[in-house]
Amino acid sequence: MLPGPTVIRRCSACTKLIEQFTLTSGNTIGARFWTDGKRDAPMLPEEPWLVKCQHCGALVWIDEQQEVGIVDGRLLRQDSFKDALPYVAPSPDDYFAFLLKGVSDSEMEQYVRLRAWWAGNDARRDGEAVTPLSDYEIANLDAYAALLDESDENDRIIKAEIMRELGKYDDAIALLSTSFREQLAFAAAIIRNPSVQKIAVVREIFFA
Repeated sequence: MLPGPTVIRRCSACTKLIEQFTLTSGNTIGARFWTDGKRDAPMLPEEPWLVKCQHCGALVWIDEQQEVGIVDGRLLRQDSFKDALPYVAPSPDDYFAFLLKGVSDSEMEQYVRLRAWWAGNDARRDGEAVTPLSDYEIANLDAYAALLDESDENDRIIKAEIMRELGKYDDAIALLSTSFREQLAFAAAIIRNPSVQKIAVVREIFFA
């Protein structure tokens, strides 16, 4: 992984400075993949779109925040940016609260609902005891599924996984019984097996 320069942005909620990390290059060595679509890649971390300001706790779209400077990681920080703090990832509750305010753009709404799903599942990825979905998580998945287009293969795979995690196994199997191109057929098979076994928890995908 080769980090890029740090972009300094001004939070639109509190006017304080946020650090935005960037990547010049990365790879998926050591990455883990999950049935809900999340990829944990230490050498290729996600550059998030919606972030949480450490100063005020507001969730903001990082590309909409005013850029005030760029700091090369190899150089000393400029005094004018010494109070800048890196953003942090929102929690599931942060995402749910953000959604309750309404997101008018469909692409943005899908982004938030997917990350809320992932954030909720994070506690289930390696835990022995599986926590049932909360009412907020169920409502989020129902709303996310309604936004997906079943005529699109990628959306159909995502919706099938949503149905499985909601315990709607017959719906998941029906969605997975349609045709998929070779790359997605593998994912469909991975999700179909626990659907038949009536297992709802998120699962890791292992590639041969």
